[in-house]
Amino acid sequence: MGSRRPKHQSFEKDPSSMGESSFVDEFLSYTSSPRGELSAEARETVWGLLERADVDAKSRQIIWKDGKRLSISASAQRIHDEHADFPIDLIETHVICWLEMEFAPTSYTPEQLDELDRLTEAWVEDHEREAETATKRPRTRHS
Repeated sequence: MGSRRPKHQSFEKDPSSMGESSFVDEFLSYTSSPRGELSAEARETVWGLLERADVDAKSRQIIWKDGKRLSISASAQRIHDEHADFPIDLIETHVICWLEMEFAPTSYTPEQLDELDRLTEAWVEDHEREAETATKRPRTRHS
């Protein structure tokens, strides 16, 4: 059966640079920190709002209950507009995590889940590459 594999880390440390016990210690330390608690609260809010959403992975859009079709960034902004107490970057991280780990229609066959994984992985990689390029781009008086 196809599976949804977690690919995105929702905390700041790079777990590949730590030993296994250090990773667990760091993770536990993070989850009990103010940022970790905020992240958990944001995840619950974001995933709760997205639980009735659908995904068009080929078109790279999240389809909201009201029919609006939004990108990852636009979906994060929509959530941030209603929940400004969460940083936009944290919201976006949890939108991506939801796409990668949580969204998996029960009606999908294993083959459809594998295709969803492939499309979602490419979508997220392109999104993150574009976001990184945008932050490196020099600002002009018109941007």
